[in-house]
Amino acid sequence: MSHFSRRDVVQRAAGAVATLVLLPLAARHSKAAAVCADPASESLRESLHYAEAAPNPAQSCSACGFFSAGDGGCGSCAIMSGPVNSKGHCDSWSAKG
Repeated sequence: MSHFSRRDVVQRAAGAVATLVLLPLAARHSKAAAVCADPASESLRESLHYAEAAPNPAQSCSACGFFSAGDGGCGSCAIMSGPVNSKGHCDSWSAKG
């Protein structure tokens, strides 16, 4: 029969609680990234500093002249030639005219 110290029990409980809290957040984030991702344009995204969430919501992809709305929070970008998150942002952002 194995005996656990109080410290072991507290550490395991803390780990379980952290897992229960963080796992749904990680799953939500990975789903959002997967929906709007395009592996073929990854180097272009990196060079334009594309991010799934705009630091300034007023300059999100949905407010950009290169963006065309799509389904599920994603749309297409004329610069990236592929899907982007409507809440995303890149260095080529230009206000809709």
